[in-house]
Amino acid sequence: DYKPKNVQQAWDNHFEAFGAQDVDKILLDYTEDSEIKVHNHHDGSTVTHKGLAAIRACFTGLFAALDDLKTLAAPQIIVEEAPANMVFLIWSCPGCGFESCHDTFHFDSDNKITRQNIALTCTK
Repeated sequence: DYKPKNVQQAWDNHFEAFGAQDVDKILLDYTEDSEIKVHNHHDGSTVTHKGLAAIRACFTGLFAALDDLKTLAAPQIIVEEAPANMVFLIWSCPGCGFESCHDTFHFDSDNKITRQNIALTCTK
């Protein structure tokens, strides 16, 4: 049973799963009530993914687009425990067209991600 004790443990799982492109592992950090909003500055689109099936599709598509991780970088990661229960992340993968990405993750009392907001510039 996956039960992170704090935001840092949940974040460690998320970051490791992202690097390994492991959708099943990353989904452990979300619930059916979780929501991801993605805004792309390049084309002005904003897409909302709500619930585990939609979040699975979001990460499946993202990982397909991240087909070469040689240029993947995360120069800023700020993890805040209670009362904020959040993570602020800046990342990029210019080799795959992700020039600049900023994420905020909000966690509930069970250290599950309730809301993730992403603002990015993706040129692909």
